[in-house]
Amino acid sequence: MKQLPPAPLLNRRYSLPTTGFFAFVCVYMIVTLATGFNFLAVVAVAIALSAALFVLIEVIFLRRVNLWLLLSYLVTMGGLLLFYLIRGADPFGRRLWYNLVLTALPIAIAVLLLFGDKLFDPKRMHARVRFALPVLLTLTMLGSTVMYFLAMGIRVRPTVASLQKGHDDYLRSVEAAKQAGSPNVLVILMDDMAYADLSCYSYLGNRNATIQTPNIDSIGDQGILMTDFYSASPVCSPSRFSMLTGRYPSRGYLDNVVFPTAVSFAPFGSTRYFNPFQFLNNVDGILGDEITLAEVLQAGGYRTGLIGKWNLGDYGEYLPTNQGFDYFYGSYYVNDMTPYNMVREIDGKATEVHSHADLKDQSETTRILSEELDRFISDSADAGNPFFAYYCTPWPHYPIFSGVKGDTTDDSYIDCIEEFDAYLGKTFDLMRQKGVFDDTLIIFTSDNGPGREGVTGALRGRKNTTFDGGHKVPLLACYVNGGLGQGAALGDTNVIATPSMNFDLFPTILSYCGIDRLPDDRVIDGKNLYDIWQGNVSPETRVHDALYFIKGGKVQGLQMPLSLDGTTCDFKYYEKVRTENSAFIDQVYKNYLFNLTLDPAEGYNVSMKYPEIADTMLRRLHAFRNELKTNRRGISPAYYGD
Repeated sequence: MKQLPPAPLLNRRYSLPTTGFFAFVCVYMIVTLATGFNFLAVVAVAIALSAALFVLIEVIFLRRVNLWLLLSYLVTMGGLLLFYLIRGADPFGRRLWYNLVLTALPIAIAVLLLFGDKLFDPKRMHARVRFALPVLLTLTMLGSTVMYFLAMGIRVRPTVASLQKGHDDYLRSVEAAKQAGSPNVLVILMDDMAYADLSCYSYLGNRNATIQTPNIDSIGDQGILMTDFYSASPVCSPSRFSMLTGRYPSRGYLDNVVFPTAVSFAPFGSTRYFNPFQFLNNVDGILGDEITLAEVLQAGGYRTGLIGKWNLGDYGEYLPTNQGFDYFYGSYYVNDMTPYNMVREIDGKATEVHSHADLKDQSETTRILSEELDRFISDSADAGNPFFAYYCTPWPHYPIFSGVKGDTTDDSYIDCIEEFDAYLGKTFDLMRQKGVFDDTLIIFTSDNGPGREGVTGALRGRKNTTFDGGHKVPLLACYVNGGLGQGAALGDTNVIATPSMNFDLFPTILSYCGIDRLPDDRVIDGKNLYDIWQGNVSPETRVHDALYFIKGGKVQGLQMPLSLDGTTCDFKYYEKVRTENSAFIDQVYKNYLFNLTLDPAEGYNVSMKYPEIADTMLRRLHAFRNELKTNRRGISPAYYGD
């Protein structure tokens, strides 16, 4: 019997599944290139992996290469190369060589397989070799695609409406109106510290508080303490955005925590894939056309420094020194992320000072950052420069460390905060020695509620919930020579109860620094608290007609002052909110209304008793959601001529 010749290696036959897949891939990559969304590119890698895997399976079991799967693979990998060359955010030269290195081998193998019938001629090649080589090549193609996935850089330029013109015009106006005699500014920001963790906020009373914080308490003793101060988000990055810009986090597309974008090969440590699926429009941090507090003060003649945690982006426009800080010393990330290191950054260029390996033991962090803060303040004072120091400790975010050694009497969380308080006392002593303490506006707060540990007092919920335990934080402020807290309206108290949010710090700090004009090209959600802090008006004065509580980009609830039986009460309303009780995590509460004036613990739903109040607040909630939907960035049409 005459032996049949070997079948061609390349199978060109049409079949609905493979040709349909090829058509889908072509359309998908066209959409990816046209829209420029990085999450589509990440999914494209999964498509390429699937195509390579099916090619390998056919080669092993059917001893042939499917043309349409191979073409699908080539279109995907070639499209990814083109996508990052066109859309990438890194400098073009780096994008070019880096992506060529990653894609050269898999694309070359796919091209070789396309010419397989000529390369693997059965007349010149043993049957076993003719089988083994395509298997080896397709295995290498699949492996190199896996390597591409592990090593790909997914930094892509954001696709958002630009506010750069208003940004530049405003900062020029501030620079033109510089004035002398403004106070120094020191903002101290804790990470995940609970509302009642300070002794001055303790539900046990100052004297009996579990954690003793005399130096932090002293800020309020010399100024004011706010009882109803909220973060703009129950997690850190969005909250920090709001404090620096005076705007709700959704206006900057910052809906969640910013993760590292740098490539990391540590097992399960590369979290750069999170950002594309958390943030819309390729946002990887605080956009360069946002106007930050640091930029305004820098334009106003201040020396600006950030010491500690940033967590608002780790490259390009997102870097601290590209956002108004002359100097940055600290970490771009949270202390439980990989990599977690510390850098010194000047003019957008960072030098590592403590590696990830160095910081496996973070017990010296408070000392390191405190000494750097002291150096910045001392150098500024010696040079006679007004300064803005933004001190963002990583504590008491988990994992918790402290430099207290050999002390087994206290929980490390307690040690961590008390150690921080002690070092802060040394900073205050230095400021007094340098003669700048009384001329410095000092503000202390936290970015959101507590995670694993910490005491919220009677508040419901914790971090990552929109209940008050996730949002309500301490706020202490003083400015000795500025008369903060000394006005007649405060009488003999330093306590202010008006509800406010951390984006109010933007206009308030600028007002203290003699900058009363705010940007007019965008919505500034923050309100100026100057007169309330000074005691020029009643501490009960309302500055907001509503405060909104946002999680993951979704507006879940709002707080409003409304009249009830002739008395103004603060109500909080949720149209829909998931329970904070892990035992019933599948439960979602609907139409929840709380009278915070009578029920600050949010324990009793009164929507059935006051349906008209619930309806009023629901309409207000829907109106704000619609505002964010139609004009998410809060752009002023009049300014941009639209």
